[in-house]
Amino acid sequence: MNLFVQPPVLLASSHELRKVGFELEYSAIELQKSAELLIETLKSGSMEKINPYHYKIRDTHYGDFNLVLDFQFLISQGLQKWLQNIGLDQFIEAEIALALEEFIATLSQTIVPYEITTPPLPLDKIEIVEEIKETFRTNGALGTDANPLYAFGFHINPQAFSFEVTEIIDTLRAFFILYETLVLWLQPDIVRRISPYIKPFEEEYIQKVLKASYQPDINRFICDYLQYNPTRNRALDLLPLLAWIDSNQVFKTLPEEKISPRPAYHYRLPNSKVDKKEWHTYDAWNSWVIIEKLAQDKETLAQLAGEYSKYLTDPFSFLKKEKWLQKVNVWLKKQI
Repeated sequence: MNLFVQPPVLLASSHELRKVGFELEYSAIELQKSAELLIETLKSGSMEKINPYHYKIRDTHYGDFNLVLDFQFLISQGLQKWLQNIGLDQFIEAEIALALEEFIATLSQTIVPYEITTPPLPLDKIEIVEEIKETFRTNGALGTDANPLYAFGFHINPQAFSFEVTEIIDTLRAFFILYETLVLWLQPDIVRRISPYIKPFEEEYIQKVLKASYQPDINRFICDYLQYNPTRNRALDLLPLLAWIDSNQVFKTLPEEKISPRPAYHYRLPNSKVDKKEWHTYDAWNSWVIIEKLAQDKETLAQLAGEYSKYLTDPFSFLKKEKWLQKVNVWLKKQI
C-alpha cells in the first residue's frame, strides 16, 4: 500500500512525471557510517568523500545523494580552504588550521544536524525516503525531540508543475489559509518555531496576496516577494523557485543569500523526528499534497481566501480560532 498520497497534478510542464527532493536532518550517526547505511538501504551506489564534512553517494538507482554536516562553513571545503581563499593560510600552520576545523566540527555536532539530501525523485519512487528514515531510526539516529537545542527539519522540494504566476500565487494562498491547520497537524518543535528557520510570513504580505485583486505579472510578484521576504527562512520558501525563474532579479536583491535555483517549492515546516517509530515521512509529504489540492480547488480557494482575510483583521479573531479551524476541517475531511 502506497501511503504517499499523489498530488492533484502529476505531470510537470515537460509532460514527465513530477519529481520531489527531500532533506532529512538528524544527529548521532557520523557521516561515514551514514554513507554506509545509505548505500545499504538503496542497494546501490558508491561512496565519495568530498571532505570530512561532506560525503556523496554516486551511481545509485535514484541518482546522487549528499550527506553533510549541515554547517556551511565546513561543508564548503573546510577551514583550510577558506583560509587560503582569504589569504591567511600563510599565517596559520596547517596543523593548527586542521585542529581548529575539527574543534569547530565537534562543537557544531552538538547543535548542528547531519543532513541527507536526496536527488529529485520521481513521484513513483518517493517511498524510498521512508525506507531511509527507518534504516536510520533503527541504527540510532536522533531527531529534533532528542535535545532541547535541536531544531531539525524534514524539508520537501516538490517540482512546480507550472511557472505561471497565477499557479504560484494560488499555492501561496493555499499555504496561508492552511497554515494554522498545518501547525496543528505537524506540531513543529517549539525550538524550530521560535528559531529563525521557519518564520511565519508577515500579515501585511499575507493580506496583500489573499486579495482577489492581487494579479501581478511574474516580475511584479518576484519584486513584492523579495521586498517582504528577503530571507530563506520561511516555512514555505519560494526563493529557489523564483531564482530559477529570474536569477538576476533575485540575486541582485539578495546577493549574500545562499540560494540554489531549482524549479521547486521549498517546504520547510515539517519536523524531523527520525528516532520516533510513529513519525513517518509520508505524513509530512501528505501535508504538502493538501496545500496543492486546495490550490487546485479554485472555488474553495477563493472563498476561504476572503474569509481568512476577514478572520485575520477581526480584533476578536483569537476568540474565533476554533470556528475558523472547523471551517477548514470541513473541507479537509473531504480530501483525506
